[in-house]
Amino acid sequence: MNKSAANAFINQVLVYTLVMLVFTGSIGFGTVWLRHEISLAANRNKNLRTHLAEVQRHLDQLIAEIAAAQSPDALIRLDSSMRLGLDMPRQEQIQRVPGDVEQQLAARRNPDLFVAEIQPAGFRRGGTR
Repeated sequence: MNKSAANAFINQVLVYTLVMLVFTGSIGFGTVWLRHEISLAANRNKNLRTHLAEVQRHLDQLIAEIAAAQSPDALIRLDSSMRLGLDMPRQEQIQRVPGDVEQQLAARRNPDLFVAEIQPAGFRRGGTR
């Protein structure tokens, strides 16, 4: 047997083995990198959900505070503490606005953006004190 042919065969086996090791190593590296990216995305998603829940709790708290401040009892207490002498409106002074008031105000402010019908709000003068 020729010594150079045996060395050439061993060199080929070593080269193929080295190529296979590099190939499998790159696949392993790619897998680890993808798992790391998935982990980072999951952590960002978790942080966003936590932040969203915190903002929602804060918004719910503000809505509750606004509702408590606008309740008739709170307004009567505020009127008496400031000594304004305001009276409750009579039923004929109250006029209900049909539909979504915020939508109507937005449509009145930006008529080019909204195509909704704009209904003017009417006011009646109240009685005497």
